Amino acid sequence: YPPQQSGYPPQQGGYPPQQGGYPPQQGGYPPQQGGYVPQQGGFSAPPSGQSWNVAQPQPAPLPVNYTPNPELSGHGPAGAGGIKAVQAKGSKAGTVILNFSCRGLRDRDVLSKSDPQIILYTSVKDRANYTVKGRTERVKNNLNPVFGTGIEIPYVFEKQTFCKVRVIDDDSDGLSNDADNLGEAEFTLGQAVSKKTLELELVHRRWGPKGTVLVNASHTTSTKEIITLQFEGAHLDKKDTFGKSDPFLEIFKCTGGQAALVKRSEVCYNTLNPRWRPIEITSSQLCNGDENMKLLIKVYDYDEASSPDIIGSCYTTMKELKKVKKELVEWDLINEKKQAKKKNYKNSGKLKLLQCVSVKSYSFLDYIASGLQLNCMVAFDFTASNGHPNDPASLHHLNNQGVNQYTMAWTSIGQVIQDYDWDKLFPSYGFGGALPPNNQVSFEFALNANAQNPNCAGIEGVVSAYQMALQNVALSGPTNCAPIIRTATRYANSNATTPNGGLGYLILLILTDGQFTDMNQCVSAIKQATSSPMSIIIVGVGNADFSSMEYLDGDRTSQAHRERDIVQFVPFNKYAHRHKDPATKLAEDMLKNLPDQVVSYFISKQMEDVVFEVCTNEIQKESKDPIVQQQVKRLNVQQEIHRLESSLRAFNDEF
Repeated sequence: YPPQQSGYPPQQGGYPPQQGGYPPQQGGYPPQQGGYVPQQGGFSAPPSGQSWNVAQPQPAPLPVNYTPNPELSGHGPAGAGGIKAVQAKGSKAGTVILNFSCRGLRDRDVLSKSDPQIILYTSVKDRANYTVKGRTERVKNNLNPVFGTGIEIPYVFEKQTFCKVRVIDDDSDGLSNDADNLGEAEFTLGQAVSKKTLELELVHRRWGPKGTVLVNASHTTSTKEIITLQFEGAHLDKKDTFGKSDPFLEIFKCTGGQAALVKRSEVCYNTLNPRWRPIEITSSQLCNGDENMKLLIKVYDYDEASSPDIIGSCYTTMKELKKVKKELVEWDLINEKKQAKKKNYKNSGKLKLLQCVSVKSYSFLDYIASGLQLNCMVAFDFTASNGHPNDPASLHHLNNQGVNQYTMAWTSIGQVIQDYDWDKLFPSYGFGGALPPNNQVSFEFALNANAQNPNCAGIEGVVSAYQMALQNVALSGPTNCAPIIRTATRYANSNATTPNGGLGYLILLILTDGQFTDMNQCVSAIKQATSSPMSIIIVGVGNADFSSMEYLDGDRTSQAHRERDIVQFVPFNKYAHRHKDPATKLAEDMLKNLPDQVVSYFISKQMEDVVFEVCTNEIQKESKDPIVQQQVKRLNVQQEIHRLESSLRAFNDEF
C-alpha cells in the first residue's frame, strides 16, 4: 500500500489532540471520574518521534534452496569424497526453506578464527518454548560464513511461528560440550517470508551485540514454476596431470552486488566434453522469478586432495536460457587469470544448453513472495448493547492489563497480518457510536478522529485509539455494518495496485456484540465486495444470538448468489472457555480460509499471469515472436479490463 502522506502521527502517551476532531462532549459521556487510568503493563503508545513499523535493512541475498554435502561447508568440493547431484528440498506444500549467512562474527579462537555453525529453534506457542528445528553445516575458520545447508520449516499462514537463531563456534566436530555461543537473534517466519531477506543483529547475553546474521527465505509448494536445465561442456581445458579434467558446474544468481549459490551439479570424471544430468530448480530459487536477473555459471575441475580449480565462467539470464527452444544457446567459458596472461586467449571451452523446460502455476506463498501486500482494516462495535465501559460487565470494560475481548480479537489477528504489511498502518473505525458535540450517530467514524486519515500505527496504535475513543464517543446504535463494508470495498479497490507495481489485498475485521440490523444491505454490500481484492472476518463478541450471522459465512451457506466466498464468521466465546490460549486459536480459525480467498480472487479476475508477468512485460514487448506478442496483447487486455472494472466500482460506490 502506498505511503500515507498524512499518516497517523506518533502518539504522545495516547490519543493526540485532534484539530476538528472530538471536542468536549455536550450531553455525551461525562468526563470519567476515576475512570480509565494509564494501564501499567498494558498497551502503550509509540515513543515520541517513532512508529511501530521498524524498517528492515535490505541486505544482499543469500544462497537459497539446496542441500550440499556437509563437508563442502559452502566452499566447494575441497576434501569431499565425491560430489553427488544436489537436489532441491521441500516438495511439500507450505514448506519454507531458510538459508543463512553471517557478517563480522566474534572471534573466539586463539590460533585461528571461529568455526561457526547455526542452530535454528522454533516455537508455535511463544518465545519461551523453543525446540531445535535444525542446524547448518560447520564452516571452518571464517568470520563471514555463507552456509549452504537450508533448514525446512512447515508454513501455516494462520499460525505465528517464532524462530531463534543461535550461532556457535564449534571446535568439537559436532560435540555440543565444546561450543561457544557467538550470539542469538529472534524473528518470525512471517517476517522472513514477506521480507525475503532479514539482517538481524546477533546479541550475546554477556558480551553484548557483535555481528549480524542474514536470513533468506525461499519456499516450495505443490504449485509453482519448475525449470529443468541440462548443460554440456565442449573442449574444456585439461587441468589434471595424468588425466583430463573432472568437471562440475555451479549456478549463482547475482543480485545486490553479490553472487548467491543456488545449484551444483555432479562431477563428470576424466572428460573434456561432459554432459551433466538434468537439473531441476524453481524459478524463485534460480532468479527470484525475474527473467532478467543475471546468472553466473562457473565450471570447475574437481580434485579430491585439494581445492577445485576454476576452468571458466560465463553470465546469462533466464530470458536467454529460454531461447534454447528456437536457437542454439552456448557461451564461451572465460578464465580471467589465463585471459590476463595470454594475448590470443579465446576461451577455456564452451558451455552449451541442451534443454530448458518450465511448468508454471501459483499458490498463496507464490503471491506473497512476488510482493503481494496484506493490510487489515478493523471496525469496533460502539452500540449501547455492549454496556458502559466503566461497568465491569461491559464488553468494552478493560481489565488491569488494558484488555477485553475486542482487544484480544484484534491483537490476535494483527500479530499475524502485520508481518505481511510493510508500513503497519491499519485503518481503524468504529460504528454505532454517537459523536460529540451533537451526539450524531455514525456507522463509520475514525477511531483517531481523523476522517481524512484513519490509519493507526501498529497493533498498539489501534488499541490506544480504541481506548481513547471509548472516553469520547457515546455508545448508541443500531448495529449497521453495510457502510463500513462499502468503505472497505472502496479502500480495497483504490489500493489494489501499489505505486511500486505490486498488488494489495485487504482484510476487513468487524468486531460486533450482536447481529447486524441492516442484514439485507450487508448482503448486498458483501456481494459487491466479492469482485474486489478483500476478505471479511466477523468476530462475535459476548453471548448474543449470532444465528443469523451464519448466513453471511460462505462456508455454511450456498454461494450461488456470490462470485466467491469472502466472509468468515467466528464467535469469540466458542474459544473463551475451551482453549488455554483462546486468542491464538481464534486467529487460526479466522485466518485459515484467507490463503484460498486470496488465490480465488486472482483466479476470478484471470490475473494470475499479471502478478508474475508484469515485471517482464517490457521485455516481452520487445520480442518479435508472434506467440509472445499474442500473450502480451492478452495481458494488456486483462490489465485494461481490471482498470475499467475498478473505475466502474468506484463510480457505483460514489453514486
